[in-house]
Amino acid sequence: LERLINEEAPEIKMIGKAVNAQNALEIIMDKSPDIIFLDIQMPGNDGFWLADKLGKMKIETSIIFVTAYDEYAIEAIKHAAFDFLTKPVIPEELQSTVKRFLASNNNHNLGSKLKNLETFLKQNRVKFNHQNGFIYINVTDIVYCRADGNYCEIVLADGKTELLTMQLGSVEKKLGKNIFLRINRSTLINIDYLDSFDTKTKTVLLSDVIQQHEFKASLSGAKKLRKL
Repeated sequence: LERLINEEAPEIKMIGKAVNAQNALEIIMDKSPDIIFLDIQMPGNDGFWLADKLGKMKIETSIIFVTAYDEYAIEAIKHAAFDFLTKPVIPEELQSTVKRFLASNNNHNLGSKLKNLETFLKQNRVKFNHQNGFIYINVTDIVYCRADGNYCEIVLADGKTELLTMQLGSVEKKLGKNIFLRINRSTLINIDYLDSFDTKTKTVLLSDVIQQHEFKASLSGAKKLRKL
């Protein structure tokens, strides 16, 4: 991105770069940039965390989010009227984005944009107890939850897993029963990812964009599945 900016957007003078959100916050406070190219996924706190910090500190700047294709994140960014670039960054898109920024006369409106972003991010997110404190998860990203003693493993559509310091029953109460179904004693599935159910073998197959997941339903779980 640094190389592309130097080559394709020479009207922008780079005054700093950071390897994580905390480092970025320190540089922003010190140098007061007009524009920030902000990645969403970073080591430690993510880009949304940094944006929220800037809003609370009333730091006026313009943010252009940079992200690998993530439908949920991009939808949030669009909803809040932020500009964004998807990875890998295409030179023409960078040029167009910079032109829009310059044409806007640096009209930040960061506060109102962040309020819109916060509203969107919270509408489908649930707070869970996590081994490092707590975590917010978008429920539509959850493929299934599996009991692990006094813990619960959540598997997400992007292949990531989160280990919660909660029992499956507590997680089930938080998620509700609209799209989640308990198919056996230790497994709670998101029926939006349900690919098939074999009534003879009681085999449940879930599919996400990365892989398939196979489970066996209990007698009570099979009854619930037949009612879908």
